[in-house]
Amino acid sequence: MSLLSLHGISQQFGGLKALDDVSFDVQPSTIHGLIGPNGAGKTTLINVISGLVPPTAGRMSFDGHEGGPWGITHAVRLGIARTFQQTRVFMGLTVRENLRIARVAGAGYEASDDLIDALGLGPSLDQVANALPYATLRRLAMALALGLRPKLLLLDEPAVGLAPEEITRMADVIRHFHSQGLTVLLVEHNMRFLMSLATRVSVMERGRILYEGTPQECQANPQVIDAYLGRGIAHAAH
Repeated sequence: MSLLSLHGISQQFGGLKALDDVSFDVQPSTIHGLIGPNGAGKTTLINVISGLVPPTAGRMSFDGHEGGPWGITHAVRLGIARTFQQTRVFMGLTVRENLRIARVAGAGYEASDDLIDALGLGPSLDQVANALPYATLRRLAMALALGLRPKLLLLDEPAVGLAPEEITRMADVIRHFHSQGLTVLLVEHNMRFLMSLATRVSVMERGRILYEGTPQECQANPQVIDAYLGRGIAHAAH
């Protein structure tokens, strides 16, 4: 049984159809990649799933709960958490204080030592967020989402702006929590990063699902290569 199912999801902003009859499933305990060119609708779809915006049409189900769309609060209660392309943390608070806020939002869960250690936040607990290096801020943002104890984590370009060694570290963090049963929906433009993590990939173009398959199938599919990857990128992602 799928953890998340989308059926005919559409989203229209004025005359712009950002999502057009999107349907796909995310299986439990998988890392499901979502790729496509800029403007394909990836972030809009994440916004719909996380309850940030309601779809114009369509329905969703999550972990046996039918009847979406749902608002942000209900999505969190169901077990859906997310990060954003733009890092969103409480910049005037310390790392420790940020984690306390996540604890309150997460129904009293304390940030575990495993969470803090896995994200490498221990040495920075008493530092104010606005003094942190960019890569540490990205990991703090992930910690706030993980502090909600989600069943599904939506990651919107977690590797953007990171140096190569930090990209490797971010991949290790995702693998660590995935190994504990976390399901991940990963939006990312870094194909080497995404293809090394994903068990399945959905490809979007102009608000629709163009293709879905394994990373290997996507990299070999002529439609995907022509629409998005290009032969050089497809080869580099291997």
